[in-house]
Amino acid sequence: MTDPALGATQPSTGPLAIIESMRWPTRQWLSVAVSVVLTPIALASLMSGGYLHYTEATLQFENSPVGVGLMILGALLLLVVSAVARVAGIGPVAAGVLCALFGVVAMFSRHFLWDATDLFGVRSLQIGTLNFAIVLLPAVGALLIGTGFSGRWKRDAAERPATGGAIVEL
Repeated sequence: MTDPALGATQPSTGPLAIIESMRWPTRQWLSVAVSVVLTPIALASLMSGGYLHYTEATLQFENSPVGVGLMILGALLLLVVSAVARVAGIGPVAAGVLCALFGVVAMFSRHFLWDATDLFGVRSLQIGTLNFAIVLLPAVGALLIGTGFSGRWKRDAAERPATGGAIVEL
C-alpha cells in the first residue's frame, strides 16, 4: 500500500497481505476459481429467491423472507465476485464470459436450460431460471467482464511495472 503524501510504502496487514504475497499466477487461478464457483451460486440464489418472493407476493400478498434472504445472499456473492477483480481481473472476466455464453445458449434453447436446472431438483430454481435467465445472464456477464477490466486498470503505483509493459494484466 502506498501513501501518496509521503511517497512511502507500508506493509499490508490481514487478508490483503496474504493475497499480495502470492505469486501472480496463483492470484490469477485463485481469482478464476472464486469467480467461476461463486457466480452460478449467486445467480441461482437471485433467481430462485426472486421467484419465491414473486409467487408469495402475488398469491398471498405477503413478503417471502426466504425469497428476500436468497436475493440478498445472491447480491452479496456477486459483490464478492466483483471485489475479486482487485486480486486479478481474469476471474470476473472468465465468469462473465461463461455467464454470457450460457445466457445466449439459453436464449435459443429453452430445453437445454430446463434440463440443466432439473439436475438440482429445486422447482423454484428451475422456474425462476426460465423467467429471468434470458435477461439476467447476458447482463451479468457483461457487467462482470467490465468489472474484471476496470479492476485491473486501477492499480496502486507500487503494482505498476517500472518499465513499459502491458496496460492491463488480466
